[in-house]
Amino acid sequence: MLRVYTRHYPPCSRTDIGYRRCHCPKWINGLLPTGRFVRISANTRSWEAAERKARLMETNADPLRQTPLDDNVRITVEEAVRDFLADEEARQLAKMTMCQSRTLLQQQLLPWAKSQSIVFLDQLTTPNLREFRASWKNSALTSQRKHHRLNSFFDFCIENEWVIRNPAKRMKSVHVSPIPTDYFTPSEFAKIIDSTYTYGEWRGGRDFEHRSLRLRALILLMRWSGLSILDAVTLERNRLQTHRLLLYRHKTKVPVFVPIPAAVAEMMHALPNSNPRYFFLDRQWRSTHGKEGMATIPAPAFQNGEPKD
Repeated sequence: MLRVYTRHYPPCSRTDIGYRRCHCPKWINGLLPTGRFVRISANTRSWEAAERKARLMETNADPLRQTPLDDNVRITVEEAVRDFLADEEARQLAKMTMCQSRTLLQQQLLPWAKSQSIVFLDQLTTPNLREFRASWKNSALTSQRKHHRLNSFFDFCIENEWVIRNPAKRMKSVHVSPIPTDYFTPSEFAKIIDSTYTYGEWRGGRDFEHRSLRLRALILLMRWSGLSILDAVTLERNRLQTHRLLLYRHKTKVPVFVPIPAAVAEMMHALPNSNPRYFFLDRQWRSTHGKEGMATIPAPAFQNGEPKD
């Protein structure tokens, strides 16, 4: 494998040949894939340019390479990103997954590559990608997920025989120290439920008279079903059969019934809403016609956040 090193000259006082930031000439030495040893000048004072030249020399000398990497057959970064996103859409992945891919590749990778004068896919080396990752202003967990997505992108490129190896896999992984989400104690949850009653005293806005009841039902539904707030507010009425909630497991898509307390189920069935399909989304949110016409249904009694039998 070829490596880049620096030959320092005055007035530079550095002695470390691995130092990258000075403007001294950069050299390349090491073994090519054919086993031949080389030591040549990179003809540049940029460490990044020398790295790109070293990787290109390795690729051109690789005996397993079937086609020469000239400009007529080399694929550009933009073409690779376009095909990768088109493949995700053809596989009918979740919209959130495709949105994250577009954010990383279209909105971040392509502008960054253009700023670095990187046109072709094989010019994206491991040192380049380290610099690209350093430009992210994200948390450790988000950076880790982006790194995994970058790995998937280059694996796709390898499967299409556009590149020989995955430069993203040579990057050290992002260290994440997850902090587990704690749970509410019974007394804390009781305070949350009690606070929903204060919304009934507020006046103004559309449908203000039902706001307290709906908010309380939403919190109790999330408490007993485990649904996220997005899934809870878009829950359809036909999912709730008596006091059992029909859901689908995310990975296997297997239908499962989740039991919820009868008092919570009764509150859900009695929620005032002019939209016959949803519990919380009203007709005005989905379209422009229809108003609330149902009377307020009194909520069942609760003690410490738990429904009374």
